[in-house]
Amino acid sequence: MTLLSPRRAAALCALAILVAGCGQSKGSGRDGADGAATRVAGKGGLPPSAAGPTPSHGGPSYRVTPDELPTGAESAPPYGAPPPEPRQASRDCSGKRGALVEPGPVDAAMGLRAMRLTLTHCGTGTYRLDGYPGLRALGDDGAPLDVRTLRGAGRITTGVPDPGPHPVALRRGESATVVVVWRNTHTDLANPAVHAPRLRVVPAPGAPARTVTPDGGIDLGSTGRIGTTAWKKDEPDGTGR
Repeated sequence: MTLLSPRRAAALCALAILVAGCGQSKGSGRDGADGAATRVAGKGGLPPSAAGPTPSHGGPSYRVTPDELPTGAESAPPYGAPPPEPRQASRDCSGKRGALVEPGPVDAAMGLRAMRLTLTHCGTGTYRLDGYPGLRALGDDGAPLDVRTLRGAGRITTGVPDPGPHPVALRRGESATVVVVWRNTHTDLANPAVHAPRLRVVPAPGAPARTVTPDGGIDLGSTGRIGTTAWKKDEPDGTGR
């Protein structure tokens, strides 16, 4: 066995240390489990912006990038702001002819629904009404649904007074109203609840029909009927009561 001199042994040890140090890439950190070097952000590895948090002397700091909203996006209403007002009849005859029929907001309470229909005379001469309008509930495709129309509201609720049939004469710009009532009770579990997004209104026999789109539609459940009061001339305060 050949013995190495102390000087030669020291040289070999220095060479072994140098070779071991070259096994790691310049600027690399600790080796991963598979032997691949883990790259350190900002030192030959990922840029700091892509690496996430960047430490600072005062504690950890984070690069935050706000989300970008699409152009034209609407902001939410302020917290606590009142809800938008329900749609009301405009009674505006600008650019219109004949009878203008408009739905009001739908009042809902304990399964009962009530909606005021307003007819405004936008033509010439006198528009005459007497009694109840003809109503047809329409489906999504515009076809009539199997829904009966009752003259009067008494068989649906006693809380809506009906003036009964009587002559109503309107001059241009004047209005008359009825109240349409229904319930959304659903007891027929074998069939889906009936929903009518539109309502066809015939103000008087022989008069042209008008189609309205109530807010939220008419949710009839399985009741299969709607009721209406008779036409009544609108009062100066616009209540129609």
